[in-house]
Amino acid sequence: MPKVPVENLKPGMKLAKPVTNDAGMVLMGPGTELTAASISRLGNMNVGSGTIEGSSQPTKPKEVMLAEIDARFKKTLSEPNMSLLKKILQEHTEGLYK
Repeated sequence: MPKVPVENLKPGMKLAKPVTNDAGMVLMGPGTELTAASISRLGNMNVGSGTIEGSSQPTKPKEVMLAEIDARFKKTLSEPNMSLLKKILQEHTEGLYK
């Protein structure tokens, strides 16, 4: 069950867990099928994310994901912070496949 930022939610997705506000009040219950209007409402209520039904497994092979990371950071390897960020992203990606 992946936790998905509100800006990445799509109509047709179903909530796996209730969505609550800061006070703990349930805004939408588990099993709710999201619509464009409900996603917009969640954004207007400053909800950060929702837990969606389904697998959180990567859809691409690990080698492809790591190659894409290499390609994205190719021009910034001389910058220390970017090298650190690349390393963190690679470690996170490796962890997805364990």
